[in-house]
Amino acid sequence: MSTATYASIFRRFAAFLLDLPFILALYYVCGSICIFLEDAWGFIFDTYIIMYIIMIIIYFCSLESSSLQGTIGKLLIGIQVQNSHEDSRITFTTALLRFVVKIFSILVFGLGILLIIFTKKHQGLHDLVAGTVVVREE
Repeated sequence: MSTATYASIFRRFAAFLLDLPFILALYYVCGSICIFLEDAWGFIFDTYIIMYIIMIIIYFCSLESSSLQGTIGKLLIGIQVQNSHEDSRITFTTALLRFVVKIFSILVFGLGILLIIFTKKHQGLHDLVAGTVVVREE
């Protein structure tokens, strides 16, 4: 891990921006499914929100814990999520913990995200809690 180049906050933000079209696509897929279900079975708007949240969690957590080690945006930027101790891929459970803490980090005025600027390995609160790092691909 000593030769790893850790991804800066700017690269990570750029990866998030590249993920936005995919996140919006999930939004429209959820909307289409819920419109169909509402017509067919009378589902309500709450179902849509719950389904969208679940799809976002699956998008981030399944891709970051897969052999790709990152979302589509991360792949396009050339960064990946790794276990901070072993240079290995993270588990779905670790990705889920990382995701939940990232949401918390954002909700507290982004302070947990800003840690990326000040830590040696460019880790946000979510990375520190989950034991992960985001590195540039070699």
